[in-house]
Amino acid sequence: MKDEAQTPEDPGPLPRLAALLEGVRLKGVAKTPGIEDLPRLYRAAHTEVAKRKAAGAPSASLRGDVATLAAAHGILHQPRELDSKSAWRRTADFLMVTSPRAIRAEWKLLVACFLLVYGVATVGFVAVAHDLERAYDLFDPTTVNNEIAQLEALDEGEPFRGNFTFGLGESPHTAGWILAHNMGVGILFFGAGLLPPIFLLLVMTNGLMLGVYTAVAWHYGQAGAISSVLWCHGVIEIQCFVLAACAGMVLFRGFIAPGPFGRVHAMSRSATRAWALFAPTFPLLFCAGVIEGFVTPHAPTFLRLTVAVTTGLGLIAWAVLAGRQPSTQAPPA
Repeated sequence: MKDEAQTPEDPGPLPRLAALLEGVRLKGVAKTPGIEDLPRLYRAAHTEVAKRKAAGAPSASLRGDVATLAAAHGILHQPRELDSKSAWRRTADFLMVTSPRAIRAEWKLLVACFLLVYGVATVGFVAVAHDLERAYDLFDPTTVNNEIAQLEALDEGEPFRGNFTFGLGESPHTAGWILAHNMGVGILFFGAGLLPPIFLLLVMTNGLMLGVYTAVAWHYGQAGAISSVLWCHGVIEIQCFVLAACAGMVLFRGFIAPGPFGRVHAMSRSATRAWALFAPTFPLLFCAGVIEGFVTPHAPTFLRLTVAVTTGLGLIAWAVLAGRQPSTQAPPA
C-alpha cells in the first residue's frame, strides 16, 4: 500500500484520523461521514507512527498519536456487548432479526443463485419434455432408467411417489437418516460457495435433477404427482442449500475483494455475515427432514401441495418482513 502523502491540502493520515474519531464521538459510527475510510486511515497512521518510532522520535511526542491509534483500534475491533438476555432469547433474536437482515442485504447474490438453479431446472425440463431421450444425455442414465421402471410399474390411476414408498413405521428411522444427510449436503454447499467451480457443478447437477426428473414423469402423466412429492419438503430444502452456498460465497468475496479493509479484517466482517446466512439453514433443514420423513410419503396430494405453499410463504415472510422492527442490534457488516 502506498503511504499517505502529506500535502498542503491533505494534512496527513493522523490529523484526518483524529478528525474522523471526533466525528464518531459527536455523531456515532453510523452517522459519521467518511467512516468507510477508517480502516485505511488507521493503517496509514499506524505506518507513520511506526516510521517515526524507528527514526528515534521521543515517546512524549508520540503519546497523542498513539492514543489516536488506540481509539481507532477500539472502534474497528469493538467486541459485542453482553446483555442480560437468556441464550434462548439471543438465539431467537439472531434467527429472527440478524439473519433476515443479512438475507436482505445479500438479495442480489441470492437472486442470482436462485435464477441459476431454477434456470438450469427449466432448461432440463423443457429439453426432456420435448424428447425423452435427452434425459440420458443430461442426467445419470441409471437414475433415469430406474425412474422409468418405477413409472411403468404403476397401476392405472396410481400416483407416482418415486422413492417415497416406505411405510409409517419406517418414518422415524428414515427421517433421522434424511436429517443427517441434509445437514451434510448443506455443509457441502457452504464449502462449494468457497470454490465457485464446484458450486456451479452442484447447481448444474441439482437443477438438472429437478428438471429432468419432473419431465420424465411428465411423459407418463405424473408430473403433478411427483412435483407434489418433491416440493412438499423441497421448498425448504432447496432454498436452504442455496442459502448455504451464498454464505460460502460471501466469505470467499471477503477474501478476494476486501475493499477498503485489510484482508484479515474483511474476512472477519464477511464471516459474521456468512454465519448469519448459514446458521438458519440448520433449524430449517431439520423442519424439512421431519416433513420429508413423516408428511411427504404418507400425505395425499392436496396436503403435500398445501405444505409446499405454506412453507414457501413462510420463508418469504421471514426473509422479507422479519427483523424490520427497531433494534439496537446492528446487522452483520
